[in-house]
Amino acid sequence: VEKAARIIYLNKTCYNGLFRVNSQGQFNVPFGRYKNPQIVNEAVLRAASNYLNCNEIKLVSCDFAELVSGVTKTSFVYFDPPYDPVSDTAAFTGYTLDGFDQNEQIRLKATCDELNKKGCKFLLSNSATPFICDLYREYEVIKVSVSRNINSDATKRGKIDEVLVRNYG
Repeated sequence: VEKAARIIYLNKTCYNGLFRVNSQGQFNVPFGRYKNPQIVNEAVLRAASNYLNCNEIKLVSCDFAELVSGVTKTSFVYFDPPYDPVSDTAAFTGYTLDGFDQNEQIRLKATCDELNKKGCKFLLSNSATPFICDLYREYEVIKVSVSRNINSDATKRGKIDEVLVRNYG
């Protein structure tokens, strides 16, 4: 409970709700400029708790490759990895101590292939880079335009293309 409370506090008070770590694995996001951040929304927390506890939902925190051993045809897996950089200056993949480079993207694709062989449905979101579109070319790749609210340069915030990749119709 204390860890969850700290994460909620950080999410609601740090710059744009961003979460990242430095090379030592320490949280390193500056404070946001909020006058009255809504840190606790009791109704939302209770509703989320009720939903998670009253349904057959399993939240897992592990390496994504470990995940495939426990899934079945009736499972649904959603992947939201650190996105492939859209440019050399937008190459932030440091949400974790080890980073998430193209080798990790390829390893994630192999994990999706394993899920597909098991008959498990998956959905993945990522950048609409040529690398990602080519990597997942045998799956359904849907481009979507989304708004970006995080950028140190406010003029560079706005719409950007992402992809949703899925193995089901």
